[in-house]
Amino acid sequence: MLKSMTGFGRGEGETGLGKVYVESRSVNHRYCDISVKLPRLLVPFEGRVKEMARMFFSRGKIDISLKLDHTGEGRVQLAADLYLAQQYLEALRTLKERLQLQGEITLEIIAGAKELIVAKEELEDVEPYWERIVPILKESFSDMDHMKRVEGESLARDLQQRWGRIAEQLGAIKQRFPLCLEAYREKLLERLRALLGEVDPDTSRFQQEVAFLAERTDITEEIVRADSHLAQFRAFLNETDPVGRKMDFLVQEIHREVNTISAKANDAEISQRVVEIKSELEKVREQVQNIE
Repeated sequence: MLKSMTGFGRGEGETGLGKVYVESRSVNHRYCDISVKLPRLLVPFEGRVKEMARMFFSRGKIDISLKLDHTGEGRVQLAADLYLAQQYLEALRTLKERLQLQGEITLEIIAGAKELIVAKEELEDVEPYWERIVPILKESFSDMDHMKRVEGESLARDLQQRWGRIAEQLGAIKQRFPLCLEAYREKLLERLRALLGEVDPDTSRFQQEVAFLAERTDITEEIVRADSHLAQFRAFLNETDPVGRKMDFLVQEIHREVNTISAKANDAEISQRVVEIKSELEKVREQVQNIE
């Protein structure tokens, strides 16, 4: 069953760190591009979150946001940068001497330099909480995967209808082509008779000209290949593996075949049917761009 690249999923659960909320979003993208937004406490898990996401999804621009309802995210300790404080004091003494300033250099003056007091946060070890975060991530990913599958079913129905219309037009072209050859044969014979009058045309030469035209304008191979691509595409509609790129390739190939058909046949009705096919192919291409 097809899967769309558009989806959204949520998951939440309690952990020893507090309540964890996960939101996953996905839109169409040529490759698998995963972005993860984590609270500072859980940054060590970024690589593992991406690895888990790749187990669920093969294509798409995927954004994963994890929020933590946690009030005690580490303890903060204040420490003095003694080396910087010494440099600061020496600079003040130099200013006082060279500018002949009055007054003492006091603690209050030195404390005014905020960068001398450094806040260091002691983060707790979060490794034991990973196993509890995993099912919350899976819940979000599964929720999004379900939405992608539902959207994929809708895309499959639309593609099936459009593919049916394309097959119908190809069938009409297949029936029309022999009539084109016969019409050309009759037209050529009429022109020869008009030019030669009572003289009978050279039957052998005439048949050679008709055979040459039939060979030059034969579109049988193009129709066979296009039919084969259509059959492959229909088979992909029931695949469980990602097939978006394969579908995109087949659309390009069918587009190339019908262009060749139009150029070879040189028939107004066939050309009109090719226009209809290309119109449907363009809509199919837009839909395929959103299939994983």
